[in-house]
Amino acid sequence: MSTVLSIQSHVTVGSVGNSVAVFALQRLGVETWGLPTVVLSNDNARPHVAGPSLGADQLRAIVDAMEANGVLGQVDALLSGYLTAETAEVIWETADRLRELNPKVLFCCDPVMGDSGTGFYVPPEVRDFLGRRAPGRADILTPNLFELEALTGMRPSSVQQVVAAARTLVAAGTPTVLVTSVAAADLPADQVHMVAVTAESAVLVSTPVLDAHFDGSGDLTAAVLLAHLLAGEELAAALGATAGSVHAVLAETVRLGRQELALVQAQDQLVSAEPAPTQSLNTLMSAPSAPSRAGRSS
Repeated sequence: MSTVLSIQSHVTVGSVGNSVAVFALQRLGVETWGLPTVVLSNDNARPHVAGPSLGADQLRAIVDAMEANGVLGQVDALLSGYLTAETAEVIWETADRLRELNPKVLFCCDPVMGDSGTGFYVPPEVRDFLGRRAPGRADILTPNLFELEALTGMRPSSVQQVVAAARTLVAAGTPTVLVTSVAAADLPADQVHMVAVTAESAVLVSTPVLDAHFDGSGDLTAAVLLAHLLAGEELAAALGATAGSVHAVLAETVRLGRQELALVQAQDQLVSAEPAPTQSLNTLMSAPSAPSRAGRSS
């Protein structure tokens, strides 16, 4: 059984950050230890939010105690999500400490910065940190399309250009990049698309659009993908399984009319959903088309 240390936000009510990632990983058979960067009453979808952020010294002290107790070396993967400017560096320090104890540790970074339609919702210091430190340090990056633009300074308008933009992050030293919420002129608008890219391959997966907004779906996607990769699955199989499971949870959320993800109610579907079919995009990689510059960067 693999063990994941997940460092991201925790909410008391809702399904974002560790409040979705820890349960999803555990339900998929992965031992998971959640370490919060912030502890909030709920996510920002509700009008009132309260709770403290953990300081860098507090996070570092927790990791120190884990190492002193001899358990830090048991970690097989680090998962990071929402960061604060004060604690971002501690997560990268933790990645280095884990790799000293176990060189095979995977670092999966969900570079949470913003989304299309809402723009950035983290401060410029966090955007700058992720732009400088995530490519090449993380083994897996899971940006949405908006965040891909922020990380690369490119504005892809076709699936071919999405692959080309993601490959700049691969070239910077991140072996696997999963781009979520992909919209492109040459992809059907009635489907939700994800594109996974490595140096050798590019894979597309699509699922039907659901008429709702989902907070935490990106957090869920990163966690489920990591679980399948830790199980030794090839990228295409892991991507198909991830898309099938996430879509099943979202569909159940819509069916129940819930504001938060119906993760507990759909836990069996999370585990047993039919994988979504994937499509190889390798032919596009042989003739890359450069995306235009986005006019902004992190």
